[in-house]
Amino acid sequence: MEWKDVIPVVAGAVVILVLALVVKPALLGDPDSPGLASPVYVPPTPAPAPTPFPEDGPVYTRNFRWTAIDGGVHTTEVRIPEALFHAHRGTPRFSDYTSWGLYALADADRPILEDLARRIAPPSTNPDEGYLRLMNLVFFVQQIPYDMDDNTTSYIEGTLPRYAMYMKDGVEYPKYPVEMLVDGRGDCEDSAILMAGLFDALGYDTVLLRYSDHMALGIRMKEFNPYYAKYTPRYFMHDGQHYYYIEGTDFEKQYVSPHSIAIQGKPLAIGNAAGAGIPSVQSETPKIVPLRFVPEPGEYHIRPVRLPAEGA
Repeated sequence: MEWKDVIPVVAGAVVILVLALVVKPALLGDPDSPGLASPVYVPPTPAPAPTPFPEDGPVYTRNFRWTAIDGGVHTTEVRIPEALFHAHRGTPRFSDYTSWGLYALADADRPILEDLARRIAPPSTNPDEGYLRLMNLVFFVQQIPYDMDDNTTSYIEGTLPRYAMYMKDGVEYPKYPVEMLVDGRGDCEDSAILMAGLFDALGYDTVLLRYSDHMALGIRMKEFNPYYAKYTPRYFMHDGQHYYYIEGTDFEKQYVSPHSIAIQGKPLAIGNAAGAGIPSVQSETPKIVPLRFVPEPGEYHIRPVRLPAEGA
């Protein structure tokens, strides 16, 4: 075969090869084509998590001035959406205190409490600082002014809330944590609920301690006996665990009467129940109220009912 006969054959083969390797894959979208990138699924970019304090609506801004365990004076700003506050204010309250732990665990309050807890008690790699972090949270809550539920001064509106409960022993209105922060004051159960929410946001296990005329907090700790304490730490057993007493109301105080309190101005440390000066705390064993408490139905009897006569 002469060269003039070979050239057309080679040229034809080249054309066929180009068609097979380039043109056809390009038309069919062959992922192995060197000239085109194969289709790749790109998942949508997740929306950023909402900030603890959304700026798309009015907010309440509260500034707290408090003294830390080391004696340093701090100021802490808290910003709470007005819509969240008013939603809580418009929510009926449980009259049964065994359900009050639900207020501390409100999902809507969680981002605010997590942010506040981490600013008051920043994470630390030093395990010896764990107690100091807890005490700063305790001191912060204890220094929020105390006010009774039946005082209109306990609410920013200057009136009792719609769902305040009139009990035989007076008015009760357990506040959600953000209500306590916006009002800037509250009574013993409000302080205990706020403190429980802050501790829970950091992963600590707490319970409410219910006395006949008082509510405090218990925090689960292993054997706790600080060498420097001038008191014997008080704890209570629940499900085989030690829960140490924490006073939530402001500063060390003396009860003159159930509605009159003399402030001495010294925060109380974890386990210091003797310093509270509250008679019921000294004489009673509190009822343990887990935050995640689910009421169980009591015993009941089903009685047969006579059916009405046919046609009746």
